[in-house]
Amino acid sequence: MDSNSKRIAKNSLFLYVRMAVLMLISIFTSRVLLEKLGVDDFGIYNVVGGVAVLFAFFSSSLTNASQRFLTIELGRNDLKKANVFFNQHLIVYLLIAGGIFLLAETVGLWFVYNKLVIPPDRLFAAVCVYHFTVISLCLTLLGIVFNSCIIAHEAMDVFSFLGIFQGVAKLGVVYLLTISLTDKLIAYGFLMLVVTLLVQVFYMLYCFKHYEECKLRWVWNKTVLKETSTLVGWNMIGTAVYAINDSGVNILMNLFFGPVVNAARALSGQVSGAVGSFSSNFYISVQPPLTKAYASGDYNYMMKLFYNSSKYSFYFLWIICLPVMFSINELLSIWLTEVPEYVGVFTIWILLYSMVTTLNNPIWTISLAVGKLKWYILIGSGVFLMVFPISYAVLKLGYSPVSVFMVMVAVRSVYLIVVLRIISSYIPLTYRGYMNGVVYPILKSTVLSTAVAAPLYYVMPATVIGTFSYCFLVALATIVCIGMVGVTAGERTVVRNFLKNKLCKK
Repeated sequence: MDSNSKRIAKNSLFLYVRMAVLMLISIFTSRVLLEKLGVDDFGIYNVVGGVAVLFAFFSSSLTNASQRFLTIELGRNDLKKANVFFNQHLIVYLLIAGGIFLLAETVGLWFVYNKLVIPPDRLFAAVCVYHFTVISLCLTLLGIVFNSCIIAHEAMDVFSFLGIFQGVAKLGVVYLLTISLTDKLIAYGFLMLVVTLLVQVFYMLYCFKHYEECKLRWVWNKTVLKETSTLVGWNMIGTAVYAINDSGVNILMNLFFGPVVNAARALSGQVSGAVGSFSSNFYISVQPPLTKAYASGDYNYMMKLFYNSSKYSFYFLWIICLPVMFSINELLSIWLTEVPEYVGVFTIWILLYSMVTTLNNPIWTISLAVGKLKWYILIGSGVFLMVFPISYAVLKLGYSPVSVFMVMVAVRSVYLIVVLRIISSYIPLTYRGYMNGVVYPILKSTVLSTAVAAPLYYVMPATVIGTFSYCFLVALATIVCIGMVGVTAGERTVVRNFLKNKLCKK
């Protein structure tokens, strides 16, 4: 195994430890929050937070831009240029954070007061939570450049530590919530703001101490601004579309069905988020080497990493998704004392959506590395934007909230095909190569593992022990199926030799 592969494997391990801790904390805290806040307040918190996030689509755009430019300059060992990008981005982020705060506290606040379906006696609490969320988003925006530096340096141990700290802090928030004598919704919003502040301060202090390119100085470089603004501008359009689809759909559900359905969507999102972290953590560890391979002109390694990261990120997700989808009702009854309507079916469809999305992540990384986003954004976002109007149409026609998730999966699948065609204009990518390298192995693995999981579900008893045993056995069987038909003979040999070496050392 080469040094790059070892580094990716090491970083993935750190991220998986982070993920496991955060998943356990998230599952526990969600249950306690639902009990302490109640279904209505839990739904209010998530829909109000969604409105605030709608004004923060800048943040994702800037995150992508910072990671791209810093990773490329570090890949070229140009610390001076990296410092220019760091300081220029930080100054711009300060200005944008001020703009977002102003917009959110005027237009956004009006929307909360006049458009959201919130019980009158909970309006004051909802507005307080909204203010806390807006401040938290602005703090997160300022911390983007520091977070990007850590990822660009592939310091996943630090990134993991901060994630675990944040998870443990949220656990402490939940405990304080149980003994709080004040309004629990307001208390929760304020304490989450405090956690965000602590995390962002740590990011800043660490980067100032360890990274040379993070030395503060005044920079106003028109060339850098032009180069950055072009990427950010197109990126911002894409993330704005994503925000409209995500937060907008959440608002649509509130308008048509009230906060109870928002609570169901939030809970299903907790499950899918925990499961999806298996795949996303692997992808985070792959992002920097993929970008650096492009920056150094090593296109053979870039394409190899592109195909493998697409395939394996899906596998990591599928190993968990398959048993969860079959046993979702049993798992929810174990997790929650009271399961709101639609949570189970929402979760299944969100997981299907996540599986399609995970295939898009490496494509997006390469498009950012290339820097030519115009047609990717214009055409891809045009397709993706159809989620919102189609969802509105089906809800207006009287269909259930489940139909929204069906629309999301269908549109996302079309989007994937479209962006593959666009990115093939910039890199040596063909549909045949993608089908052979990614799609066919995935199809063979999913069909075979499903054929094993389906009959086993009807054999295992519907008890707590039976449910967890089923999940473990199906996950294990899925790994075996992937090893049989989802990887090449060469990849199996590499893994076999790696395990032998580790066992021999012990």
